[in-house]
Amino acid sequence: MICKKYGSGGRLIAKKVAEALNIAFYDNELIDETARQLGIDIDTIRKASQEKSSSFAYSLNNGPLVLPINDQVYATQAKIIKHLAEKEDCIIVNGCANYILEDYPHVLRIFVYAPLESRIERVEKDYKEEHENTKKYVQKRDKQRKSYYNYYTTNTWANMKDYDLCINSDMGIDEIAQLIVKVYQNGKLLMKKKRKSYPKRTTSCYSPRTLLHIL
Repeated sequence: MICKKYGSGGRLIAKKVAEALNIAFYDNELIDETARQLGIDIDTIRKASQEKSSSFAYSLNNGPLVLPINDQVYATQAKIIKHLAEKEDCIIVNGCANYILEDYPHVLRIFVYAPLESRIERVEKDYKEEHENTKKYVQKRDKQRKSYYNYYTTNTWANMKDYDLCINSDMGIDEIAQLIVKVYQNGKLLMKKKRKSYPKRTTSCYSPRTLLHIL
């Protein structure tokens, strides 16, 4: 399971780990499946999954008052994430997945972080994104993620005690991916973890912000 701060390279690391372990990787696929289940366009789902609900934000559906679209998106994604965790070994990149799966055994929760300057450079050079002020854009994305996470969970965003492994991506994308693969294959960390009772699984499952969480 991988969660991340914007620009820290978590998605790149997650892909490399998934390829090395030959297991499923879920990121934008969560957006696609949520859009399919709710019958709402992907762009709307993507925006709703980045912003917390408002008392004035109501569903786009006509008719009786229902949950705000943001709440519908969170609830649907939580259902999808739980289904994936029960179905197969996988890597899920999602900001709230560590909370959604907190009672599940055999979930390795990873938080990858990097200094702001490194993240700005990665956004410009590796992601090839163009912004009027990249620093402000990255800080804005962090603020959105913090607000969303703190609203929908009882945890505090980027609190490292909520993760099993926290790594600075300045150590190297490839090096970190190799480290995670070794931890996954070793499995000792997962065996030592004590979590609430839940149906046993025979294999481990990484779930994203996911889940590899990148700060």
